[in-house]
Amino acid sequence: MELVTNVSEYEKLAKERLPKMVYDYYASGAEDQWTLKENREAFSRILFRPRILIDVSRIDMTTNILGFNVSMPIMIAPSAMQKMAHPEGELATARAAASAGTIMTLSSWSTSSVEEVNSVGPGIRFFQLYVYKDRNIVRQLVKRAEMAGYKAIALTVDTPRLGRREADIKNRFTLPPHLVLKNFEALDLGTMDKTNDSGLASYVAGQVDRSLSWKDVKWLQTITSLPILVKGVVTAEDTRLAVEYGAAGIIVSNHGARQLDYVPATISCLEEVVREAKGRLPVFLDGGVRRGTDVFKALALGASGVFIGRPVLFSLAVDGEAGVRKVLQMLRDELELTMALSGCTSLREITRSHVITDSDRIPRPRLEMLLITNVCDFKELAKQKLPRMVYDYYASGAEDQWTFKENREAFSRIQLRPRVLIDVSHVNMSTSVLGYNVSMPIMIAPTALHKMAHPQGELASARAAAAAGIIMTLSSWSSFSIEEVNSTGPGIRFFQLSVFRDRNFVRQLVRRAEKAGYKAIVLTVDASWFGRREADVKNRFTLPENVVLKCFEGLDLGDIDKTNGFALAAYYASQVDRSLSWKDIKWLQEITSLPILVKEILTAEDGAVGIIVSNHGGRQLDYVPATISCLEEVVREAKGRVPVFLDGGIRRGTDAFKALPLGASGVFIGRPVLFALAVDGEAGVGNTLQMLRDELEVVMALSGCASLKDITRDHVTTESDRIRRSRL
Repeated sequence: MELVTNVSEYEKLAKERLPKMVYDYYASGAEDQWTLKENREAFSRILFRPRILIDVSRIDMTTNILGFNVSMPIMIAPSAMQKMAHPEGELATARAAASAGTIMTLSSWSTSSVEEVNSVGPGIRFFQLYVYKDRNIVRQLVKRAEMAGYKAIALTVDTPRLGRREADIKNRFTLPPHLVLKNFEALDLGTMDKTNDSGLASYVAGQVDRSLSWKDVKWLQTITSLPILVKGVVTAEDTRLAVEYGAAGIIVSNHGARQLDYVPATISCLEEVVREAKGRLPVFLDGGVRRGTDVFKALALGASGVFIGRPVLFSLAVDGEAGVRKVLQMLRDELELTMALSGCTSLREITRSHVITDSDRIPRPRLEMLLITNVCDFKELAKQKLPRMVYDYYASGAEDQWTFKENREAFSRIQLRPRVLIDVSHVNMSTSVLGYNVSMPIMIAPTALHKMAHPQGELASARAAAAAGIIMTLSSWSSFSIEEVNSTGPGIRFFQLSVFRDRNFVRQLVRRAEKAGYKAIVLTVDASWFGRREADVKNRFTLPENVVLKCFEGLDLGDIDKTNGFALAAYYASQVDRSLSWKDIKWLQEITSLPILVKEILTAEDGAVGIIVSNHGGRQLDYVPATISCLEEVVREAKGRVPVFLDGGIRRGTDAFKALPLGASGVFIGRPVLFALAVDGEAGVGNTLQMLRDELEVVMALSGCASLKDITRDHVTTESDRIRRSRL
C-alpha cells in the first residue's frame, strides 16, 4: 500500500476497495451536493493569524468533555453500518478510539451492538439516538446504553425524513445480506427490504418518528440521567431552544450534508451558535474536518471539540483498526504543529484573534477608529453591532413607516431666521422643568428594554443623564427596576406609566416610583392597542434570554411567552387596559401627589396638566403627522396653562432649537440614546448628549440668542408661514 500522508488520501484508496454501492453511501451527499463540497471549502476560506516568539517546546492538547478527560479535542462521530467498510466494523473503531484516549460515538444504526462494542474494553463512549415511533424501543436502547457504561446520548434531530441522496437511489441501496442493524436484531427491525429506490429511505420512513419535537428532549430526560447532546443544530434560534430545554451540549452538524442541500457549511454556522450559547453549554463541530488545521480553526471560533465521520470510515475500509488509529494520530500531529506554529501551548490559548473568516474580511468601519461627528453616526454603528431582531425593534415604525420618516423630514422643512450683531459670548441653555433646574432643554424619553442594547442598560443611561444634568424618564417596560436605576446615584428622573388592567399593580408601580424619589409620572395614552410593527412580526420579536421586564418581576408579569409569533404584542394585549380614558387621569391624581405629564397628545382637543407631544416614535398609528408639525396647535390651545414638550425625530441641536420657538418647553430624545448605548454604553449616551448640547449652543449663538428666553417665534419659518405669505 502506498504511503498515506494525510487523512484525505484514505478516501481515494477506499473508493478503489469498496463496492460502489457502499462507497457511494459513505461518500455522497444530498441532491446537488453543494453543501457536501462547502463543508470542506468553507475551511479553506478561514486564514490564520499566528503569533511568534512564544515557547512552544511543550504542547498540551488534553481537554475535558462533559467531565471526561480526553487526550485531544478530536472525537469520533456516529457513522452507521461500519461493517460494510471492514469485518470488524465498530469494534475496530472503538479500540482505535480508546487507544487514542478519545471518545467514540456509536450509531444506533451500527452493525455491532451496544454490548458488543462495550466488550472491546475500557473507553469513553457516547450513544447516538434516533427517536422511533415505538417509544418502548427508544427506552430499551437508552437503558442498554446506560447499562453498558456509555456516558452521553447524542440525539440526532435533523432526520424526521431522510434527505434525497441520489446516489443511494441509483444504487438501490440496502444493507448487504450478511449484515444487520445489531441494536434492533431482536426487535425485527434489524434488516432492510430491497426497494426500487433506497431501502434506507423506506426504512427511515417506516420507523423514525416524524413528530419529534423539543418536548421529546424533556421526555428523554425523564427516562435517563445521561447528559443529552443535541446533534443537528445550525442556528441561533435552535440554540436558544436547546438551552431552554436543558440540553447538555450542542453538536453543530448538517448530517455530513446528507439531509438538506444548500445549508451552510457547519464551520460557517459555528460562531452564530457559540455566540447564542453564551457559554451556558459546550458547542461541538461535526462536518468537513480533514486536517488538524481544521480542528484549530473550529476551536478558535468557539468549539469545545470536533467530531470526525467519513475519515474514520475510509481509513477503516483501507486498513481496519490500524487505519483509524493512523487517522487519529495524523490529525493529532497536525493539530499539535498548528498550535506550535500559531504560538499556542494549550487549547485555552487558542483565541478568536488567531483566525480571519469571510465575515472579518467584509469591509466595515472599525468602531474604535471611526470618528463619530453627529448623533446619527451611532445608528449605523449600532446596526452593525446589534442582532437584527433588536436593531429592528428599536429602529422601525408602524406599517408603511410614513410617520416614522416624516418625524425627521418635517424638521428639514422648518427654516431658521438668524439675527446678527448680538453679544453671544456667553450662551446659557439652562432651564427649569416642573420646578427642577436642568442644564439644557434636552431630556431622555422613556424607551423600553435598554439591556438589549447594552448589559448596563438603563443604569448606564441614568448615569449619563445625571452627569449631563438633565432628566431621564424610565420606561415601565425597562430591563432594570425602578429601585435599581435609583441606586445609580442622584439625578432627576421621571417614571413612564402604562395603565394595566390590574389597577392594584398600577398603584404599586406609582408608589415604588414615589418612594424611589422620581419627580413626575409620564402617562402614555396612545398605546391601548399595539401598533402593527411589521419588522417585529417578521422577526418574531421576543425578549432575549438575558432580559426581563424588571419592574414587573415577582408579579408574574416579567416574562413574555417565547412561543408566540409576535410575543410582545400578545403580551401587551393581555396586560394593558384598553378602556383607558380621561377619567383615569383623575384617578391617578387621587393615588399620587406627583405631577402627571400626558404623553402622545397630537391635537388641540386633548388637554392635561402637562403635555408631551408625541406619536410614539412613529410606532403606533401610521400616517399621523410628525410631532413637530403638531406642536404649534397644541401649544396654542394650552395657552401657557401647562408646559408642552416635544418627543419625536430629534437628531440635531438645530431640531431642539426649532421646537423651542414653536412653543416647546423642552424636547425628549429616544432612539439616539439606544443606538449610542449599543455602541459605547454610558460613554456613548454621554457623547450623544454632549453633541446635542454643543449643536444647540452653536445654533443659539449663530441665531443671536444668548439664552433660551431670547428664542422667539420669529427665529423660524414653517410651511404654514410660507403658505400664509404666498396668499398675502
